[in-house]
Amino acid sequence: MHFSMQQWTSIALALTCVAVMGLILVIGRKRKKGDTNPIFLSYIAFGAIGTLIGLAGYVLAPCIQYTYILWTVSFLFTALEFGVMYELFKNAVKPYSALVDLGKILFGWASCFLLIVAVITAVATIGTQQSKLNAAISVLERSMRLIECRLLMLFFLFEKKLNLSWKTPSISLAIGLGSTAAADLSISYLRSAFGTYAGQFDIANTLVYLGVLSFWALSISTSTVQEKNVLDSPRRLIFQRWNETLASYSQGEVAFVSGVDSFLPNVERTVERVMARKMTH
Repeated sequence: MHFSMQQWTSIALALTCVAVMGLILVIGRKRKKGDTNPIFLSYIAFGAIGTLIGLAGYVLAPCIQYTYILWTVSFLFTALEFGVMYELFKNAVKPYSALVDLGKILFGWASCFLLIVAVITAVATIGTQQSKLNAAISVLERSMRLIECRLLMLFFLFEKKLNLSWKTPSISLAIGLGSTAAADLSISYLRSAFGTYAGQFDIANTLVYLGVLSFWALSISTSTVQEKNVLDSPRRLIFQRWNETLASYSQGEVAFVSGVDSFLPNVERTVERVMARKMTH
């Protein structure tokens, strides 16, 4: 099969990404990152496998069954990205178990919401089954990119207050996810606006992802900074008050069993108790 220079460039960049992913896995296992970032390593491993599957379809003539495989891979990859963000949050607030539990609930509801939006999008899309699935996967991926961009913005806004550093491996992972998401959303818009340059935009997107992968490999291999969390922050008392307030609720208070208390009054009481603790310090 004959390929143009642009197509050969795309194949070479994809293979380079797979090679760097393999390097990250080797360095991660050597540095025992599986203890602190197991979902991230799974994300990298699955990304390498997914890239190879995508290359197989790029080189060979894909059939309809192969298209369903690609959709499945895209969905699982998006789910792992969401898992990586939860893992970063959990590592940041690890000393405070109540905040970890709250984050688990929030991430769980967010994932359910994204799935509902994807299903509604697929049902509302007019066309063939393939177009419906394409629309569902597209809305999932774009929603994830927006969440990752917000994660990057939060890092830049609260880096100093939380006493975090980009040299910390977990923070470098957050920077990489946010940067990749911002580039992907921007290039997606440019592709829709300038469709004749779609191939060049795809190469630019791959180059950005390759740069992020290289940054991750460098960060993991050279980082001598100990993993930090909010316990090292000068604002740790705020997190401690929230954790104590959340932990003080019994199971009966949190669950919706009384039929009288609603969620919003519970939140209001939580805020009041945190502010009361703040006033007494």
